[in-house]
Amino acid sequence: MKKIYTLDTIKDYQSNNEGKTVLAGGCFDILHPGHQAFLQAAKTHGDRLVILLESDEQIKKIKGQGRPKNPQQLRAENLISRTEATDIVLLNGYPSNNDYDEIVSLIKPAIIATTENDPYKFHKDRQAELVGGRVIEVIARLDSFSTTKLLEEL
Repeated sequence: MKKIYTLDTIKDYQSNNEGKTVLAGGCFDILHPGHQAFLQAAKTHGDRLVILLESDEQIKKIKGQGRPKNPQQLRAENLISRTEATDIVLLNGYPSNNDYDEIVSLIKPAIIATTENDPYKFHKDRQAELVGGRVIEVIARLDSFSTTKLLEEL
């Protein structure tokens, strides 16, 4: 069953489910074919795909003023309704690195999915080690697809 969770409610979900969890994170501001390809590739590595969806505040910090274009709740609903691969969306707050570690420890993914040359791979390797999982680069970064590029073209 597809569902949107918060950090408080994800604890209940994890305690009642078995199977191999794949964790992927991101902004997913405006869904495009690159996102779809990444999510589909990630899902093939497990029984369910959990998306750790960045907060509006974190995206603004990373991408700058005017971003995100879509608020977190709408981005979550789009991931659930417009992607077949997504099973769970976890609404992320405004975390520090320690908070990410705690989230990964709660979810206990077998796989943390990344794109090739992910700038945060070092952190993801460390987090996977915390829970006995592993990091897999599931797809090359598709530079031809980018929310930032799409917005610039518009």
